[in-house]
Amino acid sequence: MVFSLGSINADLVIYSPEFPQSGETLVGDSFFINQGGKGANQAVAAFKAGAPTTFIGRVGKDYFGDFVVSEIKKYGVNTKVIVDETATTGTALINVDGQGKNKIAIVKGANEKVGEEELKLFQESAKEGDILLLQGEIPVVTIILAAKIALEKRVITIFDPAPVNADLKQVLPYVDYVTPNEIEIKKLSGSENLKEGLEVLKQMGAKKIIIKQGDRGIHYIDSYQEFTLPSYLVKAIDTTGAGDSFNGALAASFSLGLPLMDSLKFAIAGAAISVTRKGAAISSPTQQEIQKLLEENIEKSTN
Repeated sequence: MVFSLGSINADLVIYSPEFPQSGETLVGDSFFINQGGKGANQAVAAFKAGAPTTFIGRVGKDYFGDFVVSEIKKYGVNTKVIVDETATTGTALINVDGQGKNKIAIVKGANEKVGEEELKLFQESAKEGDILLLQGEIPVVTIILAAKIALEKRVITIFDPAPVNADLKQVLPYVDYVTPNEIEIKKLSGSENLKEGLEVLKQMGAKKIIIKQGDRGIHYIDSYQEFTLPSYLVKAIDTTGAGDSFNGALAASFSLGLPLMDSLKFAIAGAAISVTRKGAAISSPTQQEIQKLLEENIEKSTN
């Protein structure tokens, strides 16, 4: 079983030819609302990639809360969601430009109150060999406690330190895998030099580091090995949720019993497919789609 204990948002998305400048009103091409939040997105990605998955989180008692819970359930994800009458559902305003790049502003809402009740739900459900996905959109103290519970139960943890802030470095000693991009490494470590930043993360307790490098693939480092894996050549339409697709697919691949190298390739393929589609959770691919892309690239490499 894959668990994702984290955020769930309503994503309000505008597509426009370019990003508006400060003070400028720009006419967009299209608009839609969908379920988002890194925790929920990664839960959907893991489920679609082939793993039984449970999302644990919190929403407000409002229209967006009803909407996002109904949306995540449509995918087949098991949900343990607390409805908080004192908070609003988390919301993200997303602007995507003509090149598929995005700018995002988030109001955490009920996600800021994820804590003791959610931790209890996880502790009661998790068992040895399960996978736990964690992200940075809920309180740091909750993330640390969840990681400690996972450590005690021998649950594999995958931590996405985004949106990045310096406090998230406290989580590193308690997780198995951390999946930052280069900017997040610099902000977590306090160093503008990437190599020095990685050494700082190791000193902070990071065990297995997977550096997300977008269309350049990933770079992997642990105590025994270090290597780079390329991405797959695709036409990017919308990069929103690509990192979530990667982490969800990685969790699914571990749940499916794939070895590390195959798991990383599986996750890279999941992220690559996701950028060819609009949206976040909705863009993450199925297990069959990922396997098809992997098989096609094996055929190319042997021809």
